[in-house]
Amino acid sequence: MRQRFLPILLLATLLGCSKSDSNPIMDFGEGEGITYRTSNNMTGGPADLTDWTSDGEWNKQERALFADLGLDLNGPQQGATSCHTGLFPNPASSAVNWTMQTYAPTSGAGGYTVSATLVDRNYHIRQQIDHQSVINGITTYILNLTRIGLSPNELYRLYYVASNTNGLVYKGHGDISCTPQ
Repeated sequence: MRQRFLPILLLATLLGCSKSDSNPIMDFGEGEGITYRTSNNMTGGPADLTDWTSDGEWNKQERALFADLGLDLNGPQQGATSCHTGLFPNPASSAVNWTMQTYAPTSGAGGYTVSATLVDRNYHIRQQIDHQSVINGITTYILNLTRIGLSPNELYRLYYVASNTNGLVYKGHGDISCTPQ
C-alpha cells in the first residue's frame, strides 16, 4: 500500500517546486511596472513604489547577479537613508540617466563602491556597471539603450548594490521601459 503512495508523493513534491528557480521570469508588478519621469527628471505619470528604493530579500537569480561582491545581499543594510536613486527619462528611447546620491555613513567609512546590472525579464544580463568608486554626492551614469541593443516595447530592470568596507550599504532595483524611436 505504501508503495502506491510514494509515486503520488513524489509527483506532488515536484509540482510544488518553485518555477522561479527553474524557469525564472521577472514580475514587474502592477500597472505598467515603471516609475514615469520626464527628461527633466520630473514626475511624468504613474509611479511603481517598489522601484528606486531599498529592497528587502532577493531571490537566487538576483543574488547571483552580484556573486562576485562577496556580500550577504540578504543581510542587513547600513541604512535606507544612505542612498537615493532614480532614473530619467522613463520610458526612454535612446538613453537614460541613472543617478545615485550617497551620504557618508556614521561609522566613518568613506566612499562607496557601486555595482549595477541591467537585465531583461529572464534575468539575462544586458549591461553591467562594475565596482565604481563613489565619494559622497550625486553620481550620474548614462546608459545608452540603443548601443546596448534593447528591444522596443520591453521592460528591463536595473539592479544596484552600494557597499563599503563595512559591507552592504544599500541595494535596490528600478524598471525601465524601452520605447520605439
